[in-house]
Amino acid sequence: MTTPAENHSFNPDCAASQPCLAEYADGTLLPAEAARVAAHLAACPACQAELTQLRTLLHGLDALPAEVPPLALRENFLAMLAREKAALAANGQLNGLAADAARSFPTPLRGAKGGQPLVPAETAAPETAADTSRQLTQQWLRIAASVGLVAVGAALGLLLRWNGPPATAPLAAAPAPATAQLASQLTAAAIRPATATDRLRLVNEVPAQLAPGDPAVQALIHTLDADPNPNVRLAACEALFRLRADPRVGPALVEALPLQTDPNVQITLIEMLVALREKRALPQLEQLSQQPGALPAVRQQAANGVGQLI
Repeated sequence: MTTPAENHSFNPDCAASQPCLAEYADGTLLPAEAARVAAHLAACPACQAELTQLRTLLHGLDALPAEVPPLALRENFLAMLAREKAALAANGQLNGLAADAARSFPTPLRGAKGGQPLVPAETAAPETAADTSRQLTQQWLRIAASVGLVAVGAALGLLLRWNGPPATAPLAAAPAPATAQLASQLTAAAIRPATATDRLRLVNEVPAQLAPGDPAVQALIHTLDADPNPNVRLAACEALFRLRADPRVGPALVEALPLQTDPNVQITLIEMLVALREKRALPQLEQLSQQPGALPAVRQQAANGVGQLI
C-alpha cells in the first residue's frame, strides 16, 4: 500500500504542477498556467502545503534587510574597470603595431645554402624610411584619439549620471490612458496585498519622460514614502530622479529623507539631493548627520552633503 506522500510523488498532475508553484506563489505565472495549477491545487492537499511553504519563504525574503555596500565600492569598481579598459586598449594597439611592422618589414626566407632569399627581391625590399615613419605616426595618432575618446566618454557619462540639468525641451507626453492606469495600479498595490516583485515591476514600468502633472509621479512619491520594501522604495527614488524636471520631485525627495530608515535608500537620496542642489534639504541633512541611530556611513554621507550644499 502506498502512502499519501508516495502518491504525491508519483502523481503526474503533481509532477506537472510542482515546477510552476514558485511562480504561482509569486503571482508571475501566465494566466492559462495559473488556471491549470489552481484547478489542481483545489484537489491536492500536498501541493497546497508546498504552496503555503513557498509563500512563507517569499514573504520572508521580501522582509530581509538589504545589504549595505561600502561607500567606496562604486569608486573602486570604476577605477578597476578603467584600468582593465586601458590595459586591453594598450594591448590591442601594441598588437596592431606589431602586425603593421611585420607587414612593413617582411623577413625574407633564406635558402639552405648561400643565404640567398627564396622570395623575389622586389617583395623582400623594405619600404622607404618616410613611408615607415608616416605609418608609425598614424598608428600613434589613432592610439591618442582612442584614449581621448575613452576619457571624454567617461567624463560625459558621469556628468549625465548625476549632474546633468533637467531637460528644458518639451517632454514627449506618454499616452494618458497607459500612465493613468499605471498610477492606479501603483496606488492599488500599496492598499491591497501585493508581492514586492509586482510592486517593483510596476515602478520599473514608469516611463523616463512624462507630461507635466502626470498622476504616475504622485504615485511614485507615495511609493517612496510608504512602501514597506526598501528595494521598491529605492526603485521609486531612482524613477523620480529621472523625472526631476517635474516640479513636484525636488520637494518630495526632501520630505522623503526623514522618513527613510534603510541605509541604501538614505545614501541614494542624499546623493540625488546634492546632485539637484536642493538647499531645502540642509536641515534634514544636518539632523541626519547627528542622528545616533543612523549608521556611521549614512551620517558621514549626510555631513558631506551639508558641506557640498552650503
